[in-house]
Formats: sequence, structure tokens, C-alpha cells
Amino acid sequence: MPASPPSSVTDRISAAGEWLLVLGLAVTVAGTTLCLGGYRPETMVVASRAVFALAALGAVLWAVRWDATLNLAALLPVPFLVFALASVGWLAPARWLAGREWLLCLQAWIVYVLVLHHARSRAQTWVLVGTMAGLGLAGVGMAAWQRFHDPAWLMLGRHQAPQFFGRSAGMFGVPNSLAGLLELMVPVCLTLLWSRATSVLAKVLAGWLAAVFLFAVALTGSRGGWIAVALSLALWPVLFTRGWRTKLAGTLVVLGLGAGALLALYRFSGDARGRIRPFLTGEFEATRPVIWRAGLEIWKGSPWLGTGAASYNVLFDQHRPRGFNNEPQWTHNEYLNTLSDYGVVGFTLWAAAGAAILWLGWRSVRRRRREPVASDGVFDLWRWRQGLWLGLVAFALHLNVDFHTKIPALAFAAAVGAGLLLRDEPGLVRRVAGPVRAWGLAGAAGLLILAARFASPLYRAEALRYAARQDLEQAAPAPPLKRDRMLPPALANLQESVKIDPQNGQAWADLAWGIELSWFVTHGNLGAIGGRAAAAADRAIGLCPVMAEFWVRKGVALDMAAHPAEAEACFQRALQIAPNRADWHYSHAYHLNAVSEGKTAVLAELETCLTLDPGNSAAVSLRDRLTAGR
Repeated sequence: MPASPPSSVTDRISAAGEWLLVLGLAVTVAGTTLCLGGYRPETMVVASRAVFALAALGAVLWAVRWDATLNLAALLPVPFLVFALASVGWLAPARWLAGREWLLCLQAWIVYVLVLHHARSRAQTWVLVGTMAGLGLAGVGMAAWQRFHDPAWLMLGRHQAPQFFGRSAGMFGVPNSLAGLLELMVPVCLTLLWSRATSVLAKVLAGWLAAVFLFAVALTGSRGGWIAVALSLALWPVLFTRGWRTKLAGTLVVLGLGAGALLALYRFSGDARGRIRPFLTGEFEATRPVIWRAGLEIWKGSPWLGTGAASYNVLFDQHRPRGFNNEPQWTHNEYLNTLSDYGVVGFTLWAAAGAAILWLGWRSVRRRRREPVASDGVFDLWRWRQGLWLGLVAFALHLNVDFHTKIPALAFAAAVGAGLLLRDEPGLVRRVAGPVRAWGLAGAAGLLILAARFASPLYRAEALRYAARQDLEQAAPAPPLKRDRMLPPALANLQESVKIDPQNGQAWADLAWGIELSWFVTHGNLGAIGGRAAAAADRAIGLCPVMAEFWVRKGVALDMAAHPAEAEACFQRALQIAPNRADWHYSHAYHLNAVSEGKTAVLAELETCLTLDPGNSAAVSLRDRLTAGR
């Protein structure tokens, strides 16, 4: 499309489009964050549609702009996105999980590209920055409510897990995630407070924000967040002051203030004392090393290309140590998780993109520091860029012990920060010709097709499955009347889920479970119900044969259909995949008891189950019933 000079009409249309994009981006980021960080799939149904629609709008606005430019920093994540997509298609053992993970990476990249190329005016930038600051303040308020009034309160009517009582999660489900959001903003506030070019009013506001954000970081009890913030601020004097004495003194001051804050927390907060004491007594984190070792073992099985996108939790059961009954989902170390899933090749592409963004950001800070300030605007100050850079460094440091990029809200927040940091760099900006604009329009059409054909159905199906799975978990042990009420809508949701996305293996397995439980409602033909459940479980196994749960579902179904020998083979296969899963040993014991294999074999399997999980009440109950006559 040939470039043409602007007209008053196109100017007005373009300006309106820019404001629509900025407001849409702000609402999308805010809405995703306030809905438990976008973790639930029903949130991503809406968020993904919004992101892809904004991407299409941004591509059109960019393509019709007569002076369109391309920021080359936008291309940095593209090699990894291409490699990850190939991993989804050819390597991932559970493509429905891998597809959602790739879509999240794509959406975070879209947010990053939009911030790089749009919202360029000062007012539009303030909308984005004000949205992030407002989210931070909302998180502070929620954190205080959780800490001092109701520790079980969460957004969307949810209830906090007891393990996090005494720690504040704000609008997230996990306290570490709130720390991840705030650590992006604390350095910005402190650098603006320190800047001599900042007005008195701006200093007061920046100082107040820094204080309340740091207060909320303390309430999270996130040791990774505390360390990440402290180390990023310790880099401030090392990198941004002159003279070794000044660097040393500044670093010691930062570390001293951090140590003083920890001492105060230890002295006056019992919850914080419980988080700090293990470090003082040498009793470090027990859970993370376990799942880190499993990640290393998984990576060693396929070191170069990895085991496939989103494969860690799928393969974890094969490496689960005895007595470890948690469901980790991720390795709680983003670097190791990426290495495990994508191998050395994928990790190199991913890490290179992140390192390049930080290096270009560092170069941007240095350039701004050398140049005279063009105006009195906050966003023209080099301290502003310094704060953004330090915030991203803190975020990157925290990734050593957490999984921030798997949480949509945190991925979007980091993308906004990176986009603001690099968008005005003259060395990265290139004027584009007509054919490139045409590619922009083609990209807009492609994104809309991707959203309508793949992303939206995938998230809708998972949202239905997720809700149904929760209902099944409540209905299985529930009294008959409650079970009769909950099972039919859960089954309907699962049937709709597999209809929308027949590639979701977990939905097929959950459908098999729901069909099995339906016998308690209908009391119909047990064999026929078992046959239908076995057919659903077969679909799940066909999509991912390395999931032990799928084999258990088929084993139960075959027991119902009176095929005990085939059921035994399924349980054996499940235990080969997950030899240290206590619940699957219990399921096998229940099967052995049902087919009258004798008490000895059943009790031996129950003993294995209770060795792995002494708190398994179902296994204790069955053992007590079997031994009651002895």
C-alpha cells in the first residue's frame, strides 16, 4: 500500500482508533489481572478475544499510517515463538496443554508489540502507566484486607488455600504472583523519587507509591520477591553511579536497608518470622529442589529439543519421588522449565530474546542519560527508563524460583514494561515501505482467523472442562442428593467441551469419570455405562498415552463393564507410568478387592498406598474394613 500524506479525516479516524486501542489494552490488562491473574480459562476466553481484536486493530492502524515505522525489538521473540509452535505440533505429549501455553506466549508478544508501536502520546502513555499503578494499589488494598481481616478471601468468590493463610495474594491466587506484579513497579517509583528532575509533587507521589508497594511485597511473604527486589535495587549503585567508593557505599546501604527490613519483619511479624527462620537455621526450601531435580531428569531425556511444550507436569509422574504428593504443574523455575520443555535449542532462543531486551534497555538508559532532557515530562527522564529496566531485572531474577510467565496478567505486565522501555529507541526504528504495510493487513486478518478458529474454541472448551472437573471432585464424595444435583450439568459441560475441542485429552478423561459416576444417579445398566466410559477413556489415551490418570479411568470403566483382565492391564500400565502415585495404588487395590483377588494382594497394595501417603483416608477405611474380622 503506497504511503500517502495524512488528511484531516484520516487523522481523526487514526486518532480515534489509537485511543480505542489504548483504552482496550488498559481494560484487557486490568480485567485479566483482577480475575485471579487470568489463571482461570473462562477469563482467557474473554482476554484472548480482546487481545486478538486489539492486535487486528493495531495492525490496521499501523498499515494505514502514512509514516509507519517498525521497531526491530518486536522481532526478538519471533524465533522462539516459531520454535515453540513446532514443538506444539511435533513434540508435545499433550497438545491441548501445549496449545494454550503457546497462545499465552503469542498474546504476551502481541501486548509487547502494541505498546512498542502505539499509545505514543503522553496522555495515552499515562493511561497505561496509570492502569498499572492502579492495579498495584488495588493489590495493596486486597493484600491488607487478606492480612488483617479475612485471610481466606479471594477474587471471584473463591477461597484461599489454607497453606497461604498469613500471606497476602491480592487479586491473585498465589502470593508470589502479587510480588511479581509489584516488583515491576517498585524500582520505577524509587528512581523517580531519587531523580533531581522530578517535581516535588511527583516525588511525593512516587515515594508514597513505593512505600505502599513495598509494604504489600512484605505482606506477600514471598522470599523470592524480597530477594529479587533487593538484588535489583543493589544493582542501582553498581551500574548507575561513578567511582568504586560510591558504588560500594550505595550497595552496602541498599543491602543494609534490606537487612533492616527483614529484621523488623522477623521481630514484629510471626508470619514473616516463619518465612525467614528456615534461612537462619539452614532449613531451606524442601519442595522446590524436588521438582527441580525432576526437571533436570526430564531434560536429560531429550536435551536438545526438549520433551515438548507444556510437557513438564505431564511427565512428572514418571520421575515423582516417593512420598511427594504435590501436583507441581511447573518447575517453579522458569529457566529450568523452559530448558526441560524446549531443550537447549528452545532455551537459547527464549533466553536470547530476554537478554536482548534487557541489553537494549540498558543501552537505552545510557543513551538517555547522556542526552539533554527534551522536555519536563516524566517519560523523558532517564530515571524513568532506569526504573523500568530494574523492574524487569527484578522480574527476571524472581523467575529463578517461580513461574510468572505462565500467569497471563504477569506476562502482560512484563510485556507492557518491556514495550515502554524500548519503544522510543531511534536505533531500532525503521521506516517501512508499502509491501510491508500489506503484510500488516494480512497479519490482522490472520490473527482474527486464529482467534476465531483456534484460540477461542480452545479456551471455551477448557473453561467448560475446568468447571465440570471441579463439580466432579465435589460430587464424587458427596451425599446422594447433592451428587444427583451436580452430576447432570457437569456431564453436559464435558460433552460440550469435547464437542468444541475433541483434541483435549483431559476433557475426554473427565468425561469418562463423569460417565462412571453417573451410575450412582441413574442406576442403569452397569456394563453399558462402563462401555461408554471406556470409549471416552480410549479417546483420552489416544491423545496422550503417558498420562496415568487416563489409564486408571479406563481401568475403572472396564471393571464396570465386567472385563477384569483388561482392567488389570490398564492399572498396571498406570502404575508403570506413575509408580509413586498413592491414589493410583489405591485405585488398583479397590480393583483387586472388587474382583476378589484375595485380601493379601489388596492389603499389600493398600500398604504401598499408605506408605506413599499415610493420610489417604479412603485407603485407611478400606484396610480397616478388610482387617475388621482378623
